[in-house]
Amino acid sequence: MQRKKNRTRFSWTARRRAAGRRKGRLTALLCGLLLCCAAAAALRACAREEAPAGCSLKSRVPDQDFVFPLGTSGWYVSSGYGWRVDPFDEEQEDFHQGVDLACAEGTPVLAAMDGVIFAAGRSASYGNYIRLTHSDGIETLYAHLQYLYARPGQVVRAGEVLGTAGQTGRATGPHLHFELLYRAVRYDPSALLGLEDAV
Repeated sequence: MQRKKNRTRFSWTARRRAAGRRKGRLTALLCGLLLCCAAAAALRACAREEAPAGCSLKSRVPDQDFVFPLGTSGWYVSSGYGWRVDPFDEEQEDFHQGVDLACAEGTPVLAAMDGVIFAAGRSASYGNYIRLTHSDGIETLYAHLQYLYARPGQVVRAGEVLGTAGQTGRATGPHLHFELLYRAVRYDPSALLGLEDAV
């Protein structure tokens, strides 16, 4: 009878120790997960302070006289330049390389400066687009157009109609996606377009 009591006492003690070890392992696992989540959040925060290759978060573009690229007053900034939640996958972030100016489909899209049409065509992401080269290493890009009224090699003047705003390509609604490049690096066009207060 005495042996049975000792065995029972031992088994309860062993169970308590085993439960304590499991609890300790679980606590360690949860702490590890929390540390991983905190590290991932810190990495995302650091990434937001840097732009991907070919883009810049700094303003180093020479001052230029830009014509506003839409022939209407009925527009608003639907997405600014920089890091954002991907509109097609809310669990992902992407770096938006221009500004989106929401407007009615068919709104005239205007050349921001005098220049030459470097490219005009269609791509999966941009839809119908036009890319202009200007003086001083500056380029502008106009995307998601409904119609194109210009062809590569054509010389255009500031304010000339290049096409109409639309929602071709990877777009969630009618708008003009406008990009500014300086020496092959993308910059935020907001300042040159007077959009700082509109974003």
